[in-house]
Amino acid sequence: MCLGRMDSNTVSIAGMATLCFDEQGTWFQGSIVAQDDTQYAIYGTKTNRLRMQNAETVSECQCTEDLQEPGVPVTFDIRIVDCEDGEEYVLKKVHGRNGSLCTFACGTISFTTERVYRGQKADMVAQRCLGHKMDGKRTHVYAGPISVSCVPSNRQVHWVL
Repeated sequence: MCLGRMDSNTVSIAGMATLCFDEQGTWFQGSIVAQDDTQYAIYGTKTNRLRMQNAETVSECQCTEDLQEPGVPVTFDIRIVDCEDGEEYVLKKVHGRNGSLCTFACGTISFTTERVYRGQKADMVAQRCLGHKMDGKRTHVYAGPISVSCVPSNRQVHWVL
């Protein structure tokens, strides 16, 4: 289920994203540079199939699962964090495709691959994007435009100096 509640607290994020996937495509980390130069971190983990089948809110999903894009259908739980103020946004059961290209197309998020990096170039892009977090991992990196409309989650952010 993509985040379905849209109200006056809705935040729109549009910009360029760099998504660094692990070799199996089960999780990713990345960054979003919004059009207003705001920086966001983005994290995704493959949604557990058993959890999806038992979920009560599957019917509320606003995703279009009939993506006519190449690749394997995937479903991810995505978390986006504003790097400046720590505000967090959560999108559950986001449908997309992964393979030679990566796409997400739901009512609340849209991402389309413009550039794909593999091998050493992917390692260099991941290093630039995430620092040492992806060192030694064989990554697949997808970069392209992203747009997200979501509301902040209720999670409290604690600052440590």
